Amino acid sequence: MSATSVTQESGKGSNKVAFFVTAPPADEPRYETMLGYALAAAAMGFEVLIFFTLDAALTVKKQVFSKMNQKIRERVQEAMKMGVKFAACSSAIQTYGIKQEEIIDGVEVWGIASFYDYAANAKMVISW
Repeated sequence: MSATSVTQESGKGSNKVAFFVTAPPADEPRYETMLGYALAAAAMGFEVLIFFTLDAALTVKKQVFSKMNQKIRERVQEAMKMGVKFAACSSAIQTYGIKQEEIIDGVEVWGIASFYDYAANAKMVISW
């Protein structure tokens, strides 16, 4: 059996990439790089998800996001236009007391089970 057929049979032959992001918003160089990788994956035709959890969940708060550098804000908007999905962990959102109306437009709130479901069918899961 070839490696390709094993991959497809195991359910890992999908065209999905998941980024599991825990970096705090202050780590802007990591965000710029991660977003660059996500944009490259989207340009290559991958279905991309960026999932924010732990301290990274603060990034989706409008008040925090608006203070991040312009390059990051532009890359997020470009990624959204390219169809990249953005989701924040519901537990982290609750822990930080972030209200739905405080979350930047285009970001969904997912439970960890939803992330696992997506990741289980992803070709790659990248922790950031």
